[in-house]
Amino acid sequence: MVHAVAGHPVEASCSPLLMLITVGRLEEAGVVGLSLETTKVLRIDAVDVDAAIAAIVARHEVAEAERMRLMIKARLRNAPRAHPPVVPRFTRNPGHWLSLTSPLKHQIGSWRCTDGAQGLRAVNTLRIDEHGVHSAGTDGAGVVAVARLAGCPPDGGAVLRMRGGGGAARSTAHAWVRAGGRLHLLEGRRPLSPRPEQAILVGAEVPAVLGIDFDGESDDLGAEKHLFPRYQGEVVRHDGVLTSNVLDGRWMLVAQHLEAWRSLWAPELRDVLP
Repeated sequence: MVHAVAGHPVEASCSPLLMLITVGRLEEAGVVGLSLETTKVLRIDAVDVDAAIAAIVARHEVAEAERMRLMIKARLRNAPRAHPPVVPRFTRNPGHWLSLTSPLKHQIGSWRCTDGAQGLRAVNTLRIDEHGVHSAGTDGAGVVAVARLAGCPPDGGAVLRMRGGGGAARSTAHAWVRAGGRLHLLEGRRPLSPRPEQAILVGAEVPAVLGIDFDGESDDLGAEKHLFPRYQGEVVRHDGVLTSNVLDGRWMLVAQHLEAWRSLWAPELRDVLP
């Protein structure tokens, strides 16, 4: 199996490590058809999504891949997890998997989209196999998953206060609304389009359970908790704990990655994912 993260820049991306950790845990759980040793991870610096898709066949593995494998094996030995009672089999043809980052998320191809992300111009996940290219967008689902873990879910019309109009912001806004929440949208560098229906938009007078500034203009949007989408080159905020009022953006990256497994790469393994 081959996984690549593609975009510009990608040299500091954690996606290769996340892929190997996930495969290692699934192999530990007894999943047949996946192996840490045979999973290849790449970084592709590209500003065109078609060029990234073409490059995945010929690109060499990231230099630190073997060091990552050794580190993961040590972690598995030191912190083992019990096997689940029923272990599903990895049934898909592995093919090639891509995680897309800026500026590739808004580029749309003639792909089979599983979740409407192409309509939002918010695709961040691809699977390439003998049937073609399949796409999904997991940014928003990842944010909702982190919010639930942190105790500030969108249930019952809870408000997300958000600034931004890029692919991640579009995906997050619509995922929050689909999960039962409402939005307070702040003016940013570009407008959010398409916008959710006016009926679920609220003003500043309504308290917000979560704030996210995708434009990076403010650390405080006046919400109960704040999720910081920036993480590359940043120190871990508040030790990375989910009980803090400040949530480190790496949680969002991890949740998005696992959602890609659930929704596009290997839905049959959703119950045994770490």
